[in-house]
Amino acid sequence: MTMLPVPPVLFGRLQYEAGTESGAREVFQTLITDLVALQHPAANEVAGPGGGDWGIDTYVGRLDDSVVVWQSKFFLNWKGDDQRDQVRRSFNQLMGKAQANGLTVDAWTLCVPCVLSPDEQKWFDGWSAGRRRKTGVQIVLWNGVRIRRMLMKPDAEDLYRAYFLREGTYAPYEEVKTLDDVSSLGKALFVRQLEEAGHVETDAARGLFFAAEALARDLAAAGNRAGVNALNELHLEVQSLWEAQFNARAPKVDTDGRMAGLVDDVLREAGQCSDPDGLRLRPAHRKGVAHRLVENARAGWVLHWRDVAAGHQGPPAGESIAAHLVAEQPEEVS
Repeated sequence: MTMLPVPPVLFGRLQYEAGTESGAREVFQTLITDLVALQHPAANEVAGPGGGDWGIDTYVGRLDDSVVVWQSKFFLNWKGDDQRDQVRRSFNQLMGKAQANGLTVDAWTLCVPCVLSPDEQKWFDGWSAGRRRKTGVQIVLWNGVRIRRMLMKPDAEDLYRAYFLREGTYAPYEEVKTLDDVSSLGKALFVRQLEEAGHVETDAARGLFFAAEALARDLAAAGNRAGVNALNELHLEVQSLWEAQFNARAPKVDTDGRMAGLVDDVLREAGQCSDPDGLRLRPAHRKGVAHRLVENARAGWVLHWRDVAAGHQGPPAGESIAAHLVAEQPEEVS
């Protein structure tokens, strides 16, 4: 029997390999389907973006008769109310669709890669018992310990190798370059925009900007046109995320033109973007792209961001970064 790492290490690898939580979520669902298929070869999935999947991740049975359902939730940490709400919503969505479509749900299994605390396990036990009494559906929990044990069985060896032993199948991550002293970026436009939005501390933002800017310059210097194009694609994706968040908040600005939560939500979504073809990025690169857009006057953090950009007098941030990157180059040996 193969001994595997403890659940946080074992399943954390899925997110490390995928690069984003959303990517790991998809991989975890596929893993669960494949595990179910070891015992039930007819295990299947349905597609339905935007909630159109009826709350079904993996199922065995017929959607015009009766089914057994497995619901995958990629919770590396189960902290409390948020995870409880997601579990309730998923189960209620399934039961609502089942009632509307004449479908019988015989059993529902929640699959999570984490291990619940005593308080949260007590909540789940009580909640599942109540739902079972009300609906007649058998409710089961596959937590990280149980899934780990399933992967340790001889018939799951190929699955373990396919999902967790894939060294060499991915290109290495792009290096996250750091800047020890970020004070040189203090007068950059993206910093000015953050300050206009009420952000007092900006050192982390400067570091994220440097990581993205250094990557862009390295790709260009190496003549990597495919990499440059891929990074440009990511800029468009992040700009689209920013635009959606900005437009949603525009009617609700305060008297200073500030939009509560705009910066945090955009950076969170940017960090979860899928990698464009040809680049394998870290979240720092993706978040840095958001600050790079602001520096290039293609986005901003307040309603009047265009006015802030037009009136900005500071030096372009790229100048100090270019100087730093040149200084980093090793001297040629004569």
